[in-house]
Amino acid sequence: MRFTLTILLLFIALLTKAQNPHKSPTIGIKGGVHLSSLTGDKLMDTNAKLITPQIGISGAWFFTRRLSVNTEINYEKKGGKFNSYELETNLNYVTVPLFGKYAFSKDPQIYIYGGGYASYLLSATTKGKFEIFEISKDINENIKPNLSAFDFGIVAGVGAQGRFNRRADIFIDLRYCQGLFNVDNNSAEYRYNINDAELDNYYYNVKKGDIYNRSFMLTTGMYFYFIKR
Repeated sequence: MRFTLTILLLFIALLTKAQNPHKSPTIGIKGGVHLSSLTGDKLMDTNAKLITPQIGISGAWFFTRRLSVNTEINYEKKGGKFNSYELETNLNYVTVPLFGKYAFSKDPQIYIYGGGYASYLLSATTKGKFEIFEISKDINENIKPNLSAFDFGIVAGVGAQGRFNRRADIFIDLRYCQGLFNVDNNSAEYRYNINDAELDNYYYNVKKGDIYNRSFMLTTGMYFYFIKR
């Protein structure tokens, strides 16, 4: 009981110390789009971007009114398009970024940030239609068992943030995300489950090359301050 009371008093003291409105912790909601591709695989078109959704929540703790550490929990849909075929790979992740952010101005704030992310793969599919010469086949394959459960990478971005009211700010930012780990776990002979005998003749080099997630994120949302400014 005494230990619990001590912890409670320390928590209250920390909150009291944090009553500077310019250093108030924040929580946020966010959403936007991904422009994503898969790199390192000859079958993938690295210039063609899948346009996919992303939503999440965020939190920030301020060291100064300009410098903060931020984290998020996001649902992100990544993937890529194939060269020459109407096929695409969709990878659905829960992603947790952690990054430092620095604001150059007060209101509106212009800021930059950088850090890393960790992702957990929820599902993965290859979808579309394979057509070449006399061959035409609809594809809808679960490829999650062929891929790594986790992905790790770096993030960097720039954005602008302005006051909505005394409790909230609205923001927009652009982020670059680059995976650093091969997302293929090398457990399957055919990475995308394109293993039909007729298609094998055309799907050469399917196992050649590691593959990495790469994407740009355009995001907007709101931050809510615990303390009125």
